[in-house]
Amino acid sequence: MITPQKIKEKATKQYPKFRKAWLKGEMFFPHLVRSSKQTDNNLTVTLQAVQHLREGSKEKKGYGYTVEWVERKSRIHGLNKYPDRILFETEEDFLRLIGKKKEFAQFCRGVDTIRQRYPQLVDWIQSNPKKFQDVTHLVHKHLSVIDYFIDNPRPNLFARELPLSVDTKFIEQNKSILGSWFEVLLPADSIAQDEHHFERRYGLKYARQHILIRFLDSNVQETCNSPWEECSIPIQTVAEMHVDIKNVIIVENKINLLTLPPLPGTLAIGGLGNAVTELRAIKWLHKSALWYWGDIDVDGLTILSRFRKYFPQTISLMMDMQAIDLWQDSLRQTVNQLNQEVPSQLTDSELKAFEICLIDHLRIEQEQIPQQYVNETLKRSLLR
Repeated sequence: MITPQKIKEKATKQYPKFRKAWLKGEMFFPHLVRSSKQTDNNLTVTLQAVQHLREGSKEKKGYGYTVEWVERKSRIHGLNKYPDRILFETEEDFLRLIGKKKEFAQFCRGVDTIRQRYPQLVDWIQSNPKKFQDVTHLVHKHLSVIDYFIDNPRPNLFARELPLSVDTKFIEQNKSILGSWFEVLLPADSIAQDEHHFERRYGLKYARQHILIRFLDSNVQETCNSPWEECSIPIQTVAEMHVDIKNVIIVENKINLLTLPPLPGTLAIGGLGNAVTELRAIKWLHKSALWYWGDIDVDGLTILSRFRKYFPQTISLMMDMQAIDLWQDSLRQTVNQLNQEVPSQLTDSELKAFEICLIDHLRIEQEQIPQQYVNETLKRSLLR
């Protein structure tokens, strides 16, 4: 026979279903609790279970589940009252038993606010009731942000600069919900449809990714009007440069970047890691011959593949089977590699190198490769 604790557990699991029914205006009560009514052959055990069920019911506590009893006579137990149906008669009974009365009242207030202010969001709430429940105590703060963006699309300010009463980190900490609501409420022309980055998509300033640049040719440095041989610059600033450079080398390791030899008509960029794909914002890179040099391992070759997706002209340096054949015996490191998708933008030689790195847990870090060999390879590749 079901116990009061099991009834509470079942009811708690039904809370999301109840919340959805309420949002849709559907009837949920009376709500039947499905359970086994089978009794124990031991009369004492059965009567104790019946009494326990009665003590936990609305009949005794004033709220909670209602038991509808029926008299049955059995050969073993004689004539006794047994539970026929167990149900919740009202919302109050249900919510008090599972301890959700205060939470649901807050949910209702939040929904009412949305219905009054932005009824377009009701469908979103119906699809995401749990997410909405989690932010109902902040709904007025969310709506103050929404109001501002509707009146001031793409404000071109840092989130902390917006003239709002919310604390300075609120937008940064609530991007998921705000982004979902922006998609519903903001006009399409105020959303950068090809961007997934929150600030770029909705027109906010942000701490921009910097890239480290080193000019390997003083003539290129002069053409770019740079007083520095090496400098760190925001990607967007680099994207706005109007330059015509023959060769660009992308180098993962900073020290390797700083020790590259002089090369005519060449500029080097480094230190981005997985963020290397951010370079897609630099349109003039499509006009240059691109070279990528990273670690010979699963991660390095995966980054190469991602980069080549945006810049298909990219040629790798010292990241293929020739490099493995030369250096794996003297420079190999063993690292644990997780199962990983095979990159789609690798050459046959790079792909074979990837497979060896994955199967043999191989890594050859680019800074391990002797400088003399690096210099010779670069000059042979770029100056041919």
